[in-house]
Amino acid sequence: MVLIGQTVQPYEGLSCDKLIQFAKLIGIESCEINPQGVNLKNVNEIIEAVGKMKTTFHLPVEGIEGYDFAYPEKEKEINEVIEVINQNANDLNIILTVFHPVESHGNLETLVNNLKQLKIPLVVENVVMLSDDEFIDYYSRFKDALGTQLKGWLFDVAHSYLKNGPNDYMKLLDKMPFDELEEIHLSDCSKNEDSHYSFGAGVLPTEKILKEIKDRGFDKIIVNEIEAYPSIWSTIDSYKTVARYFKKSLFLKVSLRKFIIKPILQGKLKKANII
Repeated sequence: MVLIGQTVQPYEGLSCDKLIQFAKLIGIESCEINPQGVNLKNVNEIIEAVGKMKTTFHLPVEGIEGYDFAYPEKEKEINEVIEVINQNANDLNIILTVFHPVESHGNLETLVNNLKQLKIPLVVENVVMLSDDEFIDYYSRFKDALGTQLKGWLFDVAHSYLKNGPNDYMKLLDKMPFDELEEIHLSDCSKNEDSHYSFGAGVLPTEKILKEIKDRGFDKIIVNEIEAYPSIWSTIDSYKTVARYFKKSLFLKVSLRKFIIKPILQGKLKKANII
């Protein structure tokens, strides 16, 4: 059965642990965390917030943290991330860890050597900078270098749309081994930017995408990699949309909780300029 998650990182002064608590309150069943929100200083608070919730962990990327595991000069920062994961993977209930291939900086040897230090299954994500053929080549090389540590791959729909355009963005699902697809990232985007919008705020036909994913029989992990745009409530509505396709009971649960909780929190969020 599909596990449906939501990316969580600090937002408008709200810490990651508080946002995880809110996610659980609203009924979200899993979160994808990253070094923006989880570090050696606050990991105990994150563990307490997570509780029994299953999580995935996204390794640092250039566009958010300003570096990734391919950067030789970021050894200190990388080692801290490795320590957070290896020492706390069980307490954080991390199922798998997501990484990007080498993008604009660094090298493959550094990336692989750092990944090998992690004691957790890995999945590699398609990125905007690589063509489908280049990503397929990287995937083969990672399989050779990482062996069974590489659990499979991750399909980011918006990345593929921005690289391949509106007609061919789903074709990577036919080019790559579908049985090795472990996770899908969903978000909406503009024509030229990986915007991480809520569904309907950009150009992607979300309902069509979800139908195709379901028709193909995907039953592993879907993570909404969505920031709170246009609002926190639109992010929750996007989560509900995925649940409506794959888990009707979860859809009903989140819908009911939103109906009850939104009037209570709306004033507080508005006062804090968070909506």
